Amino acid sequence: MIGWRQGEWVTLPDGAEVAALVPGPSLFETFALRGGRIACLPDHLDRLAAACPRLGLDPARLMLGSSSLAERWSAPLGGVLGRNTLTSAIVRLLVAPRGDGLATEWLTVRPLPATPSAIDLYQLTLRRDAPEWLPRPKSGPWKNSSDAWRELRALADRPDAEGIQLDPRGCLSEGVRSSLAWWDGACWNFPAVETGRLSGTAMAQLRGVLIQAGRPVRDVSWPGFPTSAESLLVLRSTFDGGAALARSYHAEGRLAWQPTGPQAEATRALALLAAWRAQRCISFA
Repeated sequence: MIGWRQGEWVTLPDGAEVAALVPGPSLFETFALRGGRIACLPDHLDRLAAACPRLGLDPARLMLGSSSLAERWSAPLGGVLGRNTLTSAIVRLLVAPRGDGLATEWLTVRPLPATPSAIDLYQLTLRRDAPEWLPRPKSGPWKNSSDAWRELRALADRPDAEGIQLDPRGCLSEGVRSSLAWWDGACWNFPAVETGRLSGTAMAQLRGVLIQAGRPVRDVSWPGFPTSAESLLVLRSTFDGGAALARSYHAEGRLAWQPTGPQAEATRALALLAAWRAQRCISFA
């Protein structure tokens, strides 16, 4: 894999995790490029900017992280795509303080898998660790997340599986690489920030479009998995449309939950989110 580091091209191990690139504190954002377009890039950069002061960084002084303008991104993004012979990709922007108030920025890409039509959920034994601050940013090195990813791959190493973590109190927090939301027949539920879940961009977008549509929304600290849920959405900014339906829930290899009814409310929510995101694409073609 060829990556971009502050204007230089560097050779990196395929699939290198954040901690392999920067062993110390860092911030990162991941998003998908499809057909030369990135959905909602400003949302990712806003989240990055909100976390920068925690590492002593001024987001206005970043190179890529300070602007979503196509002319700022086109050369490094086009270069890293071309060097890795990719046209669509999961793109990662990594920002690490270097000790003088400035940052080193990395840009890496990896192949973009197809979005599953439905996703199986597996409960992990590893609990979500205590956040360094709230709301929790996407920061590295995050050993808990890496360990959760390895546990999931041991249970079901396939793209249509996701692991879910509970917080130390036993409340549902989020997936290994996804946020979660569920419809209980009367209200849309999102794990509360106190569970240590990330401030997911797709989750915030879904919450916003549901409120605009007049649908009931609440943040909860839910003990265990909501087996009474009628539908559950797996939210990930790299998914086409930003989300996918959960198909079933497994605990120790057993089927413990599956959606009920025609899924009309969840299907409507997926359509609202996809339409909102489609209007907020930036072209890098």
